[in-house]
Amino acid sequence: MDGSPGSERREAALSSAMRVEQLADSLSQAAVTLHGAVMRAIRKRASQGENGISLSQAHAVFALEVALRQQANQLYADAAGHTVVGLDTAQRQLSGLLDTVRLSIARNDDVRQWISLATSLLHLGSSVLAGSPERILASVGKVRERLQEMAQD
Repeated sequence: MDGSPGSERREAALSSAMRVEQLADSLSQAAVTLHGAVMRAIRKRASQGENGISLSQAHAVFALEVALRQQANQLYADAAGHTVVGLDTAQRQLSGLLDTVRLSIARNDDVRQWISLATSLLHLGSSVLAGSPERILASVGKVRERLQEMAQD
């Protein structure tokens, strides 16, 4: 990586099937992280009685997990059909953001924040499926906002 403007352009986010598959990988990994977090919360609830995650919260997180997996599968199935031209974000920035999301979910016990982040990821995936650079950038911004909110709590 030479850091020149040309090298950044070659790495444009979602500009190839491989880059779309990387996003699908990240969404799948986020689903795995959500699953682990909710299972940890359920075990904690079982050991502490009524303290911890509620049943409705657990169901909501499981539903988001399934939705993320389905969205990832859609992206895998037709990665080439979901490439985006003209997205002014580097793939490594997008991948780094999604890595931060997974770490935040894994390290945080606030179910409401998991739900908020997972919902933002679903919006991002929907924006990619729609092929809309403007919606993608707005969704990336929303994910960043959610992460900042989590950091402030």
